[in-house]
Amino acid sequence: STIHENLHGIWYDFTVHGSIDPGNYFYESCPVHISDPYARVSDDSFGKCRVWHKTKPATPLKNGIPHLEDVIAYEVHVQDFTDQLPLPDNLKGTIPAMVMPGLRNAKGEKVGFDYLVDLGINVVHLMPVQEFMHYPDEAWQAAFAHDAYMKEQGIHLENYDWGYRTTHAFAIESRYRQKDAALGLDASGMQREQFRDLVQAFHDKGIAVIVDMVFNHTAENMDGRDAIFHFKALDTQYYYRTNNLKMVGEYGNETRSEDRPMVQRWIIDQCLHFINEFGVDGFRIDLASQTDAKTLFALKKAISIGKEARPPILYGEPWIAGGGNSYWSRSELRWNKANAPITYFQDDSRHAFKGPITNPHNKATDRGYSGGNYSLRAQVKRALSATFPEDKTPASRINYLDIHDNWALADQFATQGWDGHLGVDEQPFKIAAVLLYTSLGPIVTHGGTEIMRSKGLAPLQEMVKIIGSAPQNGQALAVGKLYFHGKRDTYNLRKANQFVWENVGKSTKDAGSYCDYAAMLAYWRGLNRFRMSQYGQVFRQAQAVPAGYFQWLEPANEYQLGYLVDNKVLVLLNTEATANTFEGVKLPRGNWQLIGNILEINLDGVNDTDSTLAGAQTYSLKLPATSVKIWVKV
Repeated sequence: STIHENLHGIWYDFTVHGSIDPGNYFYESCPVHISDPYARVSDDSFGKCRVWHKTKPATPLKNGIPHLEDVIAYEVHVQDFTDQLPLPDNLKGTIPAMVMPGLRNAKGEKVGFDYLVDLGINVVHLMPVQEFMHYPDEAWQAAFAHDAYMKEQGIHLENYDWGYRTTHAFAIESRYRQKDAALGLDASGMQREQFRDLVQAFHDKGIAVIVDMVFNHTAENMDGRDAIFHFKALDTQYYYRTNNLKMVGEYGNETRSEDRPMVQRWIIDQCLHFINEFGVDGFRIDLASQTDAKTLFALKKAISIGKEARPPILYGEPWIAGGGNSYWSRSELRWNKANAPITYFQDDSRHAFKGPITNPHNKATDRGYSGGNYSLRAQVKRALSATFPEDKTPASRINYLDIHDNWALADQFATQGWDGHLGVDEQPFKIAAVLLYTSLGPIVTHGGTEIMRSKGLAPLQEMVKIIGSAPQNGQALAVGKLYFHGKRDTYNLRKANQFVWENVGKSTKDAGSYCDYAAMLAYWRGLNRFRMSQYGQVFRQAQAVPAGYFQWLEPANEYQLGYLVDNKVLVLLNTEATANTFEGVKLPRGNWQLIGNILEINLDGVNDTDSTLAGAQTYSLKLPATSVKIWVKV
């Protein structure tokens, strides 16, 4: 039925009725009020929903969504990015804080929005902004307000989280709304316009915005607790993969997209919603391979209608772990990198460039080729040229070094132990960055890596805590365990993830600074400008390149690798802690300008030995210990 009146601002919920049967959670057997899975506004997940008008989207990017091969994405979390900005408390951790211009740190350096605009990226990749589950503050504080570990990690007063437990896929996270106590509940919903304004602010600077979507599981049954938001009461067996009427999966709540038209519709509808009501430019999909291939093909088609020449950006994780046996046994539905329906994260490139993602042990072997593991040279060649067996084209995969749920690159390249706060081996760190930026196809960077953001405040060991509370709005938060995984996965450790904005502009000349943050940021900005320049076009390729596009220089010393790309860019790497020479380097005719070494990346030229070379000659080129040089044909 249709109600013919304007209900904007009205609060509402539902009850669902049906027979008392095993596996059902209808009101007759489980008397709770549930919320609307399509609600535009949710009151902090556990409260009611609110009717809200459609949001007018941001205006499109003036030059259109970047082609996939041109993407330099920057993954960032709203709260992590804004927690330490020089702003009043009612703005910290909010959407408006992310796009607040004019902010400076104590050194007078740009921070926040202006910093990001100056960095040179062209896509902001936001970690989840859909309404996600937080345990209620009252219950959380009762359990942890005086807990020493929780205080140390900055999580004693609120249930900080990255957001990979969506409760309402069409709503914007209410805790990211600018905090205005005077408005109280009347402010609920304003986060929608604030998010649209964020998209507009980035669009005005020529930067695309994509959001992280979590289709593979929801917040129901999270942490083993029997929370009921909506799908579980509507029809558990329809919306979730089950075994003997019990929900399954790594988190105990794996959604079922296959053979479920309404689940497929829910997935497509939420993406169209973010495009049509906010103007976003694409999506990153969490654990994407737990959504079946047919659904992802349908999603890709639906969001591209009318935009085929410049479709929304779409990439995701191809990891195949999951608990739904009925899905994994069906070859026409399941997928991984070899038959991916969307662009996938290429973890083989990451491993070759910088080593394993978590808990490294040996600095000689566990920091990739850039860190001195010369046995990975052949893998690096495949990573650079998009020739791993699964790589159909450079744009079929997206390369990266570190990402939110990996160790931070600064900690992997730490000088003391595995804590980047105490110093970073900056030369191999830079070589890793050069490898990423000189690889074919799109790339994504972990926000803060450009200033050596460390998670060193997080302990290595896992911590287990207990929480319990009385029911909140009919949702029982039963006593049970909560896991804090430490440095291997800092999803619920607040201080470990914060951007330390006072590091911007610091060098080793500053008291208490173990790192040259200023030089690293300048290096990263230089790489972004190089990548987006006419010279960087040789790497921004969508289709498989012809034989000979990469001409390899492979000295007997496997610590050395060189590559001449499309006869236009020459890169030489020396990952050994001693100087080495490349003999017999031949260049095509023309003038060659050195634009990068281990100290700087500068398109106007770098003052160094061999700053200019004349083509059609053979050279002997010496590289210092643990260093890189980049020439371009001018």
